[in-house]
Amino acid sequence: MKIIREACVETKKEIDSAYAKNAERIELCSHLDRGGYTPTPSLVKYSTSFKNSNVLIMIRRKDDNFVTNKKDMAKLIKDIKTFAKSKIKGYVFGLLTKENKVDVENMKKLMNYVPANKYVVFHMAFDLIEDKKEAIDQLTQLEVRRILTKGGNDIAINNIKSLIALKKYAHEKIELVVGGKVSDDNYLIINKKTGINQFHGRKLAC
Repeated sequence: MKIIREACVETKKEIDSAYAKNAERIELCSHLDRGGYTPTPSLVKYSTSFKNSNVLIMIRRKDDNFVTNKKDMAKLIKDIKTFAKSKIKGYVFGLLTKENKVDVENMKKLMNYVPANKYVVFHMAFDLIEDKKEAIDQLTQLEVRRILTKGGNDIAINNIKSLIALKKYAHEKIELVVGGKVSDDNYLIINKKTGINQFHGRKLAC
């Protein structure tokens, strides 16, 4: 299968670099120093102005351990609606309960606002979940297309066994994209050892 390199970017300069290096996909965020927040409309417009753009955007407002409340939900819904008619391909978000399980109820609420021509990726909140098989089943039922994971608490290159196990369980259920210090120097090694073909990183095709 074709390898997909997803460049994680937050500035025009990084967007330009990713396109110049033929990144297959871009995840656009703001405040990457805080794990990534929702980007500005102007930057989203710029990132999708390129021919054959393939852009995902983060939907997140604060460093909250991915646990939300009614007030925060209203802001997240507003962000999703703001970009509903944009040229992005999809949204990246993830909500957990206080017990670090998929917050199925609030995920459903957010996904109700995602247009039919866009899809959802569940971000690295997934790595905080203990029962990952249950989470994969829940996210599959929610019709999430893809999960971003480093395979555990360590960086991806050190989680080969767990990534192989995740790939085996997720097979034909949901896509996996590997992040966690993935770079131009190591993504092919991870691909060869795990068979996973999608990769995400700040130093990947940037």
